[in-house]
Amino acid sequence: ILRFKTDKFLVAVSGGPDSLALTAMCKALESNNKKKKFYYIHINHGIRKSSHTESKYVKKILKKQHISLKILVNKKKILNNIQHNARKVRYSLLNKECKKKRIKIILTGHHIDDQIETFFIRLSRGSGVQGLSAMSTTSLLDNNIKIFRPFLTERKKNLIFITKKIFGTYIVDPSNNNKKFLRSNIRKLLPLLKKYGIDDLQIVKSIDNLRSSSKTINIYFKE
Repeated sequence: ILRFKTDKFLVAVSGGPDSLALTAMCKALESNNKKKKFYYIHINHGIRKSSHTESKYVKKILKKQHISLKILVNKKKILNNIQHNARKVRYSLLNKECKKKRIKIILTGHHIDDQIETFFIRLSRGSGVQGLSAMSTTSLLDNNIKIFRPFLTERKKNLIFITKKIFGTYIVDPSNNNKKFLRSNIRKLLPLLKKYGIDDLQIVKSIDNLRSSSKTINIYFKE
């Protein structure tokens, strides 16, 4: 994070252990470097009846650590393809907030587990080399705003440990266990793959190799 020349960052806070670990890290960086300013933003999608209660709870968790959280409320109804459309709404609202505050970097708490799940989701859709490269550490949201994922090489269990130590609690998204969502089903499949010798690190190695191949193809294509 400190390698970026910009002094302002937007931190996406869902309330899950990954985003709270990210919040803790950013708060520590802010305390040690007064020139860096972090804006903590939570999106209330309004999908579940408990959405408003959860948003207020996340704000309360952060307030105990003297961290100010801004809640942005989605006013559009999300009725189908919920996870995909919620993601579009989320980044649209974050994008608008960045433009208001002239922020060029959005920080998210994506980790190794997310990376592996994304790989299998794209594999199920018949993606090619570029799609199977999954997420990169840095990507463009639009021409001026980047998404940076500092935890992409970290395991979720480590982030849970940090969050419990700092905040003592976190939000558990009920959709994580909803069989309607492909990501949830893949998450349940992974322990079975590991049982048969397909280890997480092997999958990550394949993703890295595919990303390297994708970059090489793009370089030659541009030439």
